[in-house]
Amino acid sequence: MQPSQVNTGKPIDIDAEAILTYLTHRQHLLPLTPVSKILEQTTQVFGCCPLAIERGLQWLKIDADVKIGRLRRSELIQLSRAIHRFWMQGIEAAAADVK
Repeated sequence: MQPSQVNTGKPIDIDAEAILTYLTHRQHLLPLTPVSKILEQTTQVFGCCPLAIERGLQWLKIDADVKIGRLRRSELIQLSRAIHRFWMQGIEAAAADVK
């Protein structure tokens, strides 16, 4: 799953649902893996900003050392939306700084 890129660096094909699907698959396949490890892989797969992930974890008060299998579905949904939102805000802020 590699996102398509335009000149602004904004991913076209990646939304919160794609991130949620990835996290859900990882939760089922690797339930004993820490959230931090899964989110590190998420950064590599989607190219999202590690700061967006960090801000999402802080905002939702999720411990990065907890096993992904311990998160509820609602927490995964909130986490994927937060990561996507903070990622897009970072891209927009970077684009505004360039102008």
